[in-house]
Amino acid sequence: MGEQSREMIAIDVLKERALVMDGILFERQRAIDALTLFHRNALPALEEIIKKVDSRILKERAMLYAQRIKEGINTNISL
Repeated sequence: MGEQSREMIAIDVLKERALVMDGILFERQRAIDALTLFHRNALPALEEIIKKVDSRILKERAMLYAQRIKEGINTNISL
């Protein structure tokens, strides 16, 4: 399995985790945070989360990260 395939699988798993309606909010937030590690490759997942997520908090978080990635701002939360 190629590196890009693994990355896409990881992005998809994190996206699905964020979209779980009955999931714990904290875990869903961390999934969105983790998507930022994939920079521009995570934009489609973040945009899908923005459209589908049931929580205003999660929607705003995904919107903020997507905006920052598009603007080229470092989204690494560990800095």
